[in-house]
Amino acid sequence: MAVPAVVLAAAGLAVLIWLTAHLVRYAATARSLRPVLRRAWRIKYTWKRTACRVGLVQTERSRPPWWSSRPATTVVTRELVPPITVTVERWGVRVDAATIGRLGIDEFQNAAGHLADAWRVGHVRVEQPRPGLVRLRALLTDPLTQHAAWINDDAAGPEVWLAGIDADGQPVSIRSSGVSGVVVAGLAGYGKTSFINARFCQLARSSAVQFVLIDGKGGPDYDDLFVRAWLHAKDDPQQVRDHLAQVRELLIVRQRSIRAVLGVKNVWHVGPSQAWPLVVVVIDEAHTFLNETKGNDADSKRLDALARETARLVEELIRKGRNVGIQVVLATQKATGDAIPTKIRDNCQVAVSFAQRTSEAATAVLGSDITSAPDEHPRRLQDPAYVGVASMVAEGRPGFTLVRCPYVPDATADAIACQTSHLVRDPLALLPVGEEVVQDASA
Repeated sequence: MAVPAVVLAAAGLAVLIWLTAHLVRYAATARSLRPVLRRAWRIKYTWKRTACRVGLVQTERSRPPWWSSRPATTVVTRELVPPITVTVERWGVRVDAATIGRLGIDEFQNAAGHLADAWRVGHVRVEQPRPGLVRLRALLTDPLTQHAAWINDDAAGPEVWLAGIDADGQPVSIRSSGVSGVVVAGLAGYGKTSFINARFCQLARSSAVQFVLIDGKGGPDYDDLFVRAWLHAKDDPQQVRDHLAQVRELLIVRQRSIRAVLGVKNVWHVGPSQAWPLVVVVIDEAHTFLNETKGNDADSKRLDALARETARLVEELIRKGRNVGIQVVLATQKATGDAIPTKIRDNCQVAVSFAQRTSEAATAVLGSDITSAPDEHPRRLQDPAYVGVASMVAEGRPGFTLVRCPYVPDATADAIACQTSHLVRDPLALLPVGEEVVQDASA
């Protein structure tokens, strides 16, 4: 039967309108985004065929509907393909797919490599922002490889740790209030020191924060920051032990006086203040002071005793310092048990990992769950383009998040330390407690 002319005319008009809308959108799109737009159209209009080819389809068997003329015993099969919506971003194409039946995030992760080949993109990153939705990022350029400059934010206080920005350029924060231990691990030269410098710069202008800075490398990295520190040391194990003993003394005095001074049992209920500052203890290359020394000579025995005592002090500060406002940040290249004792590492509430060479090292710092997050695994960050990118559990975000941490030039951190050196106070001297309490704590 011939198709009526009016139907053909209507179909032609619909196609013309569709083409016109696409041409207008293409013309209105910035020239730099037009290749991305073309890729997005290709993904959208070939999705059903692509999904079938990479295995993202589920076959459903059912009976004919009641109105069908086929026998009720007939088996009807149909292929279900997850519906998608496609969005153009400056870095590539974002594809939001609905889950169907047994097609969940695991199946999309397994198909990510095949999708990257089919779409002709460098990488497809998979995440699940909420139940029932899987987000695919077809990256033409990875936004995490773009440089992020440090921006001073005076509104950021001790309660919030601004870590950097995610792949969408959105700010990412990690929990700081109520945290007594932080582990920062990663290969040398991949951003640990700059990450800590950014945190230092965020907090240095606040009179409600005091620092204890310990540099296990023994080099000049922290020399100009020491002017803003209550206590500071390099790689002298005896001096480090003595400084940590002073912080322990502060811990005990605060435990005995917090209720009388603040009227609460936890400083985070009222927040740190100038009279009761948050004490941030940074120990860079922490394994330098925690590794046991083997040997029978007198010097080896002395160093081993210092390491054991230092480990005991660090463990106690992390275990007991949360409610009195003492926070320990341990930075190390590898957080395995031979570098950071597990009784210390596993008590830290926050873990951040820059590039790692082995899965063992990544699991040591982030836990075994990182093995089920291949896109956020620190082994992927070994490319020099990812210097300054870390994997972490961010506040209010499911699973792991890759974060581009801002780069802080040494000159900037040094200048802030110099400008704020007048804020340095001895937290013990700020406490209105009797001398007998301090003497008891020292004992």
